[in-house]
Amino acid sequence: MTEKFNFKDLFIFEIANNHQGVFDHGLRIIREMIGVARKTGVRAAIKLQFRDLDTLVHPKHRRDSDDRFIRRFQSTKLRDEHFKEYVREIQHAGLLTMCTPFDEPSVQSIQKMGIEVMKVASSSSNDWPLLEEIAKTKKPVVCSTGALTFEKIDKVVDFFTKRNVDFALLHCVSIYPTPNHLLSLNQIELMRKRYPNITIGFSTHEDPRNPHVIRTAYGKGARLFEKHVGIDAPAIALNAYSATPEQVEVWINAWKEAKEASGSEEPRVIPPEEVRDARSFMRGVYVSRDVKKGDVISRKDVFFSIPVLEGQLTSGQWTEGMIAEKDFTKEDPIIV
Repeated sequence: MTEKFNFKDLFIFEIANNHQGVFDHGLRIIREMIGVARKTGVRAAIKLQFRDLDTLVHPKHRRDSDDRFIRRFQSTKLRDEHFKEYVREIQHAGLLTMCTPFDEPSVQSIQKMGIEVMKVASSSSNDWPLLEEIAKTKKPVVCSTGALTFEKIDKVVDFFTKRNVDFALLHCVSIYPTPNHLLSLNQIELMRKRYPNITIGFSTHEDPRNPHVIRTAYGKGARLFEKHVGIDAPAIALNAYSATPEQVEVWINAWKEAKEASGSEEPRVIPPEEVRDARSFMRGVYVSRDVKKGDVISRKDVFFSIPVLEGQLTSGQWTEGMIAEKDFTKEDPIIV
């Protein structure tokens, strides 16, 4: 399957619940991240999360639940009008809108709001009823793979491929924050080999003060990136895996350095200055005796020394049994 949507070099700024249920705080995050995208010049999407709590949460757990995640989702709930305003703000700035639905009604909300790209959370990546609804929209999909074996990822790939849905995969470790020894970045390379026609990216949850991980991820083959983002505010503390706008800028600049250092993914064209500098250390071919035009030159008739002169035969170009095209005096260079 050939990708129609360009996933490569896309940066996904994941707001998740970092708006804390406060509309103005979420809007400030969006505006700050728009500023980062403009300053760094990257192609970016700002991502939201939709949950229809009336259907997502079991009726017995909608009040006084002991589940900390349910309590958090309830305490940070925003109205549809708030999300519509977020979408307008993002699209007006020229960034992509992206959203993770955790239930079927949320898929319909994404459709109604005109959000451009779907995101599948790791926890939903084998939720086939939800994936069926997502696939019906025919929107491009980015799917995280935290806690999935390759056998389960194979099923996701087969599912979206058969339905002709344009999609990318993100290597992800669903531990928040993820310590270095559990990042498992070699999985990116394994995924690229296993799914050569699919863009592979990295959804990162490491300490946001560490800008080095993205360099390795890029070197392993990740070509799109997702990071949780937010801002500190009075009475609103940022969690340990979300990055501030300043940290995101450092993170993106680290990616730029890695991309620049990696160069083209095609066989490289050797620049003239490199050829010149390399030739400076090559040995030239010199005759060890007087040679007449037409003589057969054998190995015993030459020696190899530096410097190599302009137009001179190098030791790497030397061939046993060459015919002299002119007379040479002992220690002359063989010029070609």
